[in-house]
Amino acid sequence: MTEHDYLRLATAALPQTISTALATALDSGDFVIGALAYESELAVCPIVAAAITAGVWRDGAMISGAEKWGTPEHPSDPVEEFAAWFDLCAEASGLDYALAIIGDALTRGHDRHGEHAAA
Repeated sequence: MTEHDYLRLATAALPQTISTALATALDSGDFVIGALAYESELAVCPIVAAAITAGVWRDGAMISGAEKWGTPEHPSDPVEEFAAWFDLCAEASGLDYALAIIGDALTRGHDRHGEHAAA
């Protein structure tokens, strides 16, 4: 399997709350997305964009009480796995390609749950 396959799997493994926030954040166009850091002065990773959208990101970390997302000290295992494979895929194939993989995985996941991804 390649980093692309693992990114697809990691995206599909995100809890529904997170995948919904991720789709909303990426579709919004409100964020400059980057890789290799959760947050920098110029960009945020897709998970931080989703966490901001969901209201669970404050002062550079997840807030307390958002267990599916993680803790202020450490992201949850699914979030960490997603972020790691996103970085590896973006580094190997480019940011746009990594984002396309995420978009495809989210669309397939939403279709499986009887929902439709935002247009």
